[in-house]
Amino acid sequence: MNLNKANLMGRLGNDPILRMTQKGTKVVTFSLATQDFIKTKNENETTWHRIVVWGHSADFCSKYLKKGDAVHVEGSMKVRKFEGDDGKMNYMHEIHSMKVQKLGHRKEKPEEASEALVEVPTEQDEQHHQS
Repeated sequence: MNLNKANLMGRLGNDPILRMTQKGTKVVTFSLATQDFIKTKNENETTWHRIVVWGHSADFCSKYLKKGDAVHVEGSMKVRKFEGDDGKMNYMHEIHSMKVQKLGHRKEKPEEASEALVEVPTEQDEQHHQS
């Protein structure tokens, strides 16, 4: 039995970046900061995550999410391997998101806070879509 599931709540570290694959599929990436309380140091520690969102939901993320927004992300961990400019192999850990939920921003008035649930296609849907 195997399980590969990521469930994160945090804030965007940058505005989402919208790109197109060679086959014309939209993909958005953004960084997400999460915090854990470290009891021994009596302080919060920030961890940065790279989030990848595919397809129609990439449009939503690029239009309605911005740096500093609070979101809940569900997805799976992927490791992408690529060759750097120096010829060495590099490995990047990413969360390929299946759900993104925008949470109310702390600067918003309560009546302006909104939540939007975005169902993101799975990687299998993406591969099927590119065929």
